[in-house]
Amino acid sequence: MLKIGEFAKLSQVSAKTLRFYHQVGLLSPAWTNRYNGYRYYQEQQLATLNSILTMKELGFSLEEIQTILQEDLSPSQMCSMLRVKKAELEHQIRVDQARLKKIESRLAQMETPSAPLEHLITRSKPMEVNQMETKIITKPAFTVVGLKYFGQNKHNEIAQMWDTEGYRLEELPNLKSQTDYYGVCGNMDDQGSFEYVAGVELTDPNVYPEGMVRWDVPEQTYVVVPCTIPTIGKAYEFIHGTWLPQSEYQRAPGPDFELYDDSFNNEDPESILYIYVPIVK
Repeated sequence: MLKIGEFAKLSQVSAKTLRFYHQVGLLSPAWTNRYNGYRYYQEQQLATLNSILTMKELGFSLEEIQTILQEDLSPSQMCSMLRVKKAELEHQIRVDQARLKKIESRLAQMETPSAPLEHLITRSKPMEVNQMETKIITKPAFTVVGLKYFGQNKHNEIAQMWDTEGYRLEELPNLKSQTDYYGVCGNMDDQGSFEYVAGVELTDPNVYPEGMVRWDVPEQTYVVVPCTIPTIGKAYEFIHGTWLPQSEYQRAPGPDFELYDDSFNNEDPESILYIYVPIVK
């Protein structure tokens, strides 16, 4: 057996790190002298330590690493975790790139000698629902594959689902678009509960992971209203309470949906999404 100092030198990891891994249950010594507390390791434990260090480099948290080690995951399960981690990192990269563009734009404005500083450092007012023109379009039939919610959204469950599980959509194979995401809503019952699917379009909508669902949306004519996440409720109120009563259209059967395209940034409360509500004369 190797003393902790010897094991640390052999593995090129500090004794302090080894003590910490022991404390959190990641890598325990093969034997500890109960009289003086000296820790001893076996050479075979180097493989486990190397696995821990590799997973840390790949971005896994210590809690995730502990789960992997304890459950002895199969190669296919490990591949699934790596795909999830890849999707998380890609999402963070997109968020950081969007933030970088905003910083570059703001710097360019602030470095302009004639730019009024007060204007540049003050946030614009939140978007009003009717700031952009309402459009009427006909959209061909399409199919969304994704995560399903059923309920009344009393506790903001839909937003929580996007935040906690939305990254899973990025691991789907054969995405038809790398940028467009949908929130399809319909099938409301007498108690006010409804179905909502957070999803994407696939080149083959017949192939998708267990736990996800598909929703075939028919060709429809829609009224389209731009809004932001904070104004999404007002957008629906505007369509049903103001626009429809004043138009020559009625609400048509079928689901409505939210479209989050390549310009949408979920880190920006003023970022624009689009509400599509089916209509008929």
